[in-house]
Amino acid sequence: MEKDQLTSDDIRQISYTDFVGLINQWNVLPGSHTTLSRWRVFSQLDKSSRLLEIACTTGFSSRELALQSGCSGIGIDISEKSVEAANHNREIYAPHVDVAYHVADAYGYRSEKKFTHIVLGAALGFFPDPRKMLEHCTELLEDGGYVLASPFYTTSNIPTELIDRARKVFDITPTTNSYKEVMKDYKGFEIIYENRDVLVRETEEELAHYCESTVDRAVAVLGIADPGIKKCIYDRLYEIKKMSNDLRPYQRYSVLVLRYRSAVYPNRYVELF
Repeated sequence: MEKDQLTSDDIRQISYTDFVGLINQWNVLPGSHTTLSRWRVFSQLDKSSRLLEIACTTGFSSRELALQSGCSGIGIDISEKSVEAANHNREIYAPHVDVAYHVADAYGYRSEKKFTHIVLGAALGFFPDPRKMLEHCTELLEDGGYVLASPFYTTSNIPTELIDRARKVFDITPTTNSYKEVMKDYKGFEIIYENRDVLVRETEEELAHYCESTVDRAVAVLGIADPGIKKCIYDRLYEIKKMSNDLRPYQRYSVLVLRYRSAVYPNRYVELF
């Protein structure tokens, strides 16, 4: 799909991940910069660290962590449009960081040099087999390395109508698992830091400000002059943001710094609190 040939039907029909990449939505993890700061401090991320971001979309987490810490890194995603946007963002917003983005399937990704940190954010739920993905992370990590995650979990049942609507918007079913169910996937790792946080709904004014900012930049970069196509982009982005907002009363998220040590994994010798 060429940028100068985009139609409103294209905007409506492309996948969620490709739409995010096309308009360069900064697909931000739960907690945004606050979560990144906690990860950096409690995982001792610094200029000697080597980071891998899995399912990086447009590169927000790895780019900002590299800016904060001076670490080097790699981001991978299966969406070519997202990876293209991630590399663009690095050049524009963080030109001096040592981070590169590549199209790759995370299940099969290999690296000659291991990583000190792997960023998963809230992406584990996008994988059909989360446990398999985490097992692969142990193959990519240095002994003593960290997994940085921020999974959603539910505090009450999400109405079926809302789940059905979210599935159509995001191309996946949103998390419907409780905190204990979600944490089962991470049970082989040591919990070095955890903070369980509440999600606060955004106002209509805040949603509009975000969407206007993102869409104005997107149409300028894409060279879109047709107001109908611009409105179509805005409407789809607003639908995505409103969907996330509507789910917030039923969700919380946990900021996790998890350590992998071969002498311990996958056992647990420390009590949970």
